[in-house]
Amino acid sequence: MYPKLYVLSSGVQTIKKQKLLSSADKNEDIDIPVPYFLIDLENEKVLIDTGISFDSKSSIAKTRGKTENPIEALSKLGIDKNSIGYIIQTHLHFDHAANTKLFPQAKVIVQLEELKAAYFYDSNLERGYVDKDIKNPSIQWEPIVGMKSLFDNKILILPTPGHTPGHQSVVVKLNNYGPVIIAGDVAPLKENIENNTAPGVASNTKDAYYSILSLKEFANFLNAKIWYGHDPKFFEEIKLAPGCYD
Repeated sequence: MYPKLYVLSSGVQTIKKQKLLSSADKNEDIDIPVPYFLIDLENEKVLIDTGISFDSKSSIAKTRGKTENPIEALSKLGIDKNSIGYIIQTHLHFDHAANTKLFPQAKVIVQLEELKAAYFYDSNLERGYVDKDIKNPSIQWEPIVGMKSLFDNKILILPTPGHTPGHQSVVVKLNNYGPVIIAGDVAPLKENIENNTAPGVASNTKDAYYSILSLKEFANFLNAKIWYGHDPKFFEEIKLAPGCYD
């Protein structure tokens, strides 16, 4: 069976655009969506990221607009939280990983370098990791190194470091819509891809630039669509759950 892909929302944040696009004016604000995703493989349910937490002690940012936690969002799709067998984390910043702890039964796939970066925080980096969300003993971490194919090649994990040391992007092979690359924050905006410009928040700008080029080449090779991490216009046009892509 081919997957069904659902787009879920954690709401909208207002941040400085330069955090997402290094060439942007440092004073320019931008309203960005904060998505996460469900892949339904019938016998397996997989989340890509888990969004922002509603626990103010856990999250270092607030969202506005229509929001709901992942358990509520999944229940509206008829999916019990305990049926989530896997979570693939693009990276472990607060807006992508805050709700991971809500799924203690899930195996959480993350690059080893990302787990190390989150556990042994480099004070020279802009803070994005929240200890309460990462260092939770109930989380079943499954660190990997490099590429990994899952579920009869329906899902492929691509290392795309730079925004964080162990950032990864996810290819989902859909039957009708075609392959999708969920870029995460290697390309939070369409402009990152169009202009080959790294995010302003980057653990290593050279790696971030290289990852953008690699992602574009991989997309061309697969004839895949790139889904940008936080692009406002893109998420205005995309279909949100309960709609899905297959």
